Amino acid sequence: MSKRFIGIDMEGGVARVAILTATAGRIDVELDKRCYASPEEAALMINEMIGGDAALSDRMAVALPCRVGLFRRLRFPFREKSKIAAALPLELSSQLPVPLEEHLISFLPARARENDYEVDAAVVNRLEVDDLLTHFSDPQQNPRRIDLFPFALLPVLAKQEGILIYSRKLEVVVALIYDGMLRDYRLLPGTSESSEDEILDFISSQVSQLENSIGTEGLPLWVIGAGVSEKILIELHRSERTILIPAEDVFGSELSCEMAPAALLALSELRTVKKSEQFNFRQGEFAVQGQLEIFRAKLVVAALMLLLLLAGTGVSMYLGYLQKTREVSALKQQQTQLFNQLMPPDTPLVDIPLQIESQLQELQQQVQLFGLGGHGAATVLQALSNGISSEIKVDVREFSYSSEEVRLNGVTDSFDAVNRITELLTANPLFQSVEISNAKLVADNDQVDFELRLKLYGGGGR
Repeated sequence: MSKRFIGIDMEGGVARVAILTATAGRIDVELDKRCYASPEEAALMINEMIGGDAALSDRMAVALPCRVGLFRRLRFPFREKSKIAAALPLELSSQLPVPLEEHLISFLPARARENDYEVDAAVVNRLEVDDLLTHFSDPQQNPRRIDLFPFALLPVLAKQEGILIYSRKLEVVVALIYDGMLRDYRLLPGTSESSEDEILDFISSQVSQLENSIGTEGLPLWVIGAGVSEKILIELHRSERTILIPAEDVFGSELSCEMAPAALLALSELRTVKKSEQFNFRQGEFAVQGQLEIFRAKLVVAALMLLLLLAGTGVSMYLGYLQKTREVSALKQQQTQLFNQLMPPDTPLVDIPLQIESQLQELQQQVQLFGLGGHGAATVLQALSNGISSEIKVDVREFSYSSEEVRLNGVTDSFDAVNRITELLTANPLFQSVEISNAKLVADNDQVDFELRLKLYGGGGR
């Protein structure tokens, strides 16, 4: 499932929009800019650039210019967020020349130092936030976060040490990114009246001062912003410093200085897991509204769908139960009918399956006795009775029957009688062969004990 991250940079009647659509292992980038003459026109234009109303899953962020915010780095003997939030107004009121009642305060997570904790805090006037929100068609919902330049770009730039040069139409910011944080920055406001040479002098002097503050030199530069002219860019390249391309792995080398702030703002929103790690001035009366109502509506729809699903499942299960009940009843009827047909009259009905199985076994025994296709035990006995002449005196003592052969054991008067019996039975078409397995005189020498093996034609049923 894809998710959109939207960064919007608004400056001097121009709105620059960057949309990053993140899918599995891929980021699609859309960049656009348009001019506007009024907040109402800006709202319509931004809505059109982002493709209509933002979805609930979209994360839209904007950032206020650096000049409208006041920044302080404070120290506390504790790091708990609730304690810092309570102590900040008292601490800032003694350091800032503005009434905090008219301002919003935002701060970053505390960083541990040797004996205490360091906290970056910024304040902006409520009117700045109120004015910014008039440029959006759905200010209760979007933007979800309002940050402050250049801090808004820190999640993208903090992985490498360098100096950010952010030149806007109305200000120039030179910020030192060092040790994973924005160490310090310098601001030149009102650049609409400043020449390119004055801007270059400001950049050169402030870069040197920032490097001296940490005892280093030759740090690479990031150069972004709509105020970066071709001359400024050429002179910075001539300074023999390395010019870094921000987030080249995402935007490539073609990202223009003008569109970079919006693009990096969107990427910062994508890469920041915890929103508490960035400034956010959507607080108090400017906090995002209506989320609960939208979420509640979705919950109601989901609950209704779940109820319908459960009701449908219940009805389906009940209908299935009725169908199975009817099938069981029909099967019981069939069993009863079969029972009445197969079992002898007046047989008590106790357990139909067991009684039918017992009857089946009895029938199988009968089939084994009478056989199939004229090869049953009774048929063989009849053939033996008819095949042995009544003139021959024979006493059959044992009769063994199988589907393939018959073994006959008996006593007769002489060996000649045994041969005569063998000849008579061989002539019977029921037997394939007749063999004398054994023949011997009994103890008194007046009778012969014999055993015949008769192989049946084609076998029979047991």
